[in-house]
Amino acid sequence: MIDIDETRFAGALSGKKVVLAVTASISIYRIPDLIRDLRREGAAVTVGMSREAASMINPNIMKWASEQEVVTEITGYIEHISCFDGDPHDTLLMVCPASYNFIGKASSGISDDVPSLFFSFALGNGNPVLIVPVMHEGMMVNPINQANLQKLEGAGVAIVPPKMHSDKAKISETEKLVDYAIRSLNRHILTGRRAMIIGGKGEEKIDPVRTITNSGTGTTAFWLVRSAFRMGAERIVFIGNSQQALPDYVEYHPASTMEQYEKHTVEGFSGDSFDFVINSASLPDYKLEKSFKEKLDSSGPVELKLVTGKKLNSEIRKHHKGILVVFKLSREKEPREIRIGFRDVKPDIIVFNPFTDEKLPFGSVSNEYTFITESDTIRAGKLYKPKLAWNLLMEVSKILRNDKI
Repeated sequence: MIDIDETRFAGALSGKKVVLAVTASISIYRIPDLIRDLRREGAAVTVGMSREAASMINPNIMKWASEQEVVTEITGYIEHISCFDGDPHDTLLMVCPASYNFIGKASSGISDDVPSLFFSFALGNGNPVLIVPVMHEGMMVNPINQANLQKLEGAGVAIVPPKMHSDKAKISETEKLVDYAIRSLNRHILTGRRAMIIGGKGEEKIDPVRTITNSGTGTTAFWLVRSAFRMGAERIVFIGNSQQALPDYVEYHPASTMEQYEKHTVEGFSGDSFDFVINSASLPDYKLEKSFKEKLDSSGPVELKLVTGKKLNSEIRKHHKGILVVFKLSREKEPREIRIGFRDVKPDIIVFNPFTDEKLPFGSVSNEYTFITESDTIRAGKLYKPKLAWNLLMEVSKILRNDKI
């Protein structure tokens, strides 16, 4: 058994298998952590190692991490074939780290060790294949290596961009590797789709140093971005702010004031279109009738007047005719009444979570969620943000499929 932190994992690899081929690299010390996180996402993991890799780190460590026997040689059990039993779409070959030598052999059709034999079968068997190049920068940019990588991509192999640091192409963060692995096995869900995710908290200026703001961490939007990528979205635009560092595969437009949110959102629609927009931001319903250009004197009381501000969802609907998902935090629990409140926006899904004085729904906490559509009320139950984002995007994908039909 393995411990699973539901604030970090959504079970996105449940029922899937990852065959992890390991070649020789100093970054091999990172692989046990990768194996454990793949398993925390629900995958069964089988490890195969080259002789050189097995000389750098004991295979027993990989056995401990995977709780499976490690393949270090091909025997009469034809492990390079038997490891891929079952539906090829449910088993990923992930080569991590992938050395310069492996990339050269794979692109030339040479299979003389465990990783390259795994590759030769998996690619022909229809399994998704993902490689993680790790090497010195000079080797990475070598034109022969670049040509080999292009050849592999042309054959359908996905490549995780390395993290360039100093003069080395280093292995990416484990979270990013997991994202790419999930994408390889689930990209059919949102393949080719374009998403705009809006999140974080909004604020209105009082004076140059003070603001009125809402509570909010951007955690929901962070997981929506990652889940959209994991499901194969072609383009992901994020508008807003988040306490979590956003992955580099997202187009990020920082926003905090309502003016910035509206500006980036409207500009995003200019000459462009999105299959779906999800607004999970915690935005102020009010704005100051008058803000102050100079810092207010704090020696005495100040009277501020709040007036009703613009609704971002209404602005979105003026420009976006596709799927719109909005969030509603309220004490009201009657779905019909909640939907009436959005009659001018006509969202496809309202994500409702009840508000109580005792528990605030911000950050890495679990909440009760209900998805309210035009014709149905889906009780999603008590969920942490990773699972909420995954389940919500599954509902979005169903609407997209029905529209296509």
